Amino acid sequence: MSVLDSLPDRPLTDAELASLNRSDALEIAVDVADREGAGEGAIVGLLLATEGWVKGLVYERDGWRVAETVTLGDDENARYEGMQTCESAVRTALD
Repeated sequence: MSVLDSLPDRPLTDAELASLNRSDALEIAVDVADREGAGEGAIVGLLLATEGWVKGLVYERDGWRVAETVTLGDDENARYEGMQTCESAVRTALD
């Protein structure tokens, strides 16, 4: 099952984001979208990270899509840089 298949066909709630953070499959899940106009608690921009990758996801009319994926290497700054890259892609996609 892909990451997108595991998400509901709507924006996430804060409780669902918290649940993702408790998941053993992910190391971190972060809301990175400006919520203006999205509705209270509606998460439409998301970063997900595992030990091996970071993905930036956006929710649009047709559902969730991957805006950017960064594969992480052995560099200790890779996660931080990957999250910055994916966050930028999410914000650009939602503008």
